[in-house]
Amino acid sequence: MSGIDWKTLVGVRERQKTVAMGVVARDRAAAEQSHAELQQAQAWQQQQVQNKAAHWQSTVGALSHGQCSVAQLRHAGAWSGALDAQIAQAGQLAAQAGQAHALREQTLGASRQKLRAASGDVEKAQQMQQRARTEQLRVQDQRLDEAAEESASQAWAARRPA
Repeated sequence: MSGIDWKTLVGVRERQKTVAMGVVARDRAAAEQSHAELQQAQAWQQQQVQNKAAHWQSTVGALSHGQCSVAQLRHAGAWSGALDAQIAQAGQLAAQAGQAHALREQTLGASRQKLRAASGDVEKAQQMQQRARTEQLRVQDQRLDEAAEESASQAWAARRPA
């Protein structure tokens, strides 16, 4: 009989798996949050691009109707520059959000791998526990068989004439 307490080992492995499941849940929530932030940053960037397009469409419309002075055209150009700065800022924020999300996904992947390993450890410990039980029962049966044979042998010897 081995000195390993299989029940305790299985319990430890199950607790490790439970902890790993909690880490996966936490990392999944963080990845979902970072994905939402990425989508929000991308939407803001797209909105800034649309704002610039709308600005120039209205400027072109004013020009085509002869309702735009040189000063207004200069102002439109300056405003376009400000919109370009907002687009660049939005692009930078979207890139940062993308990097943060990629890192969260990488962390989630690592925690999922640890969970798979912990699940495998639980399964292995349970299999070893079952093997130990089977071996223990086999040895117990063998001892009972040997005791029965010894008892039968002694009974036969006792009945045999001396």
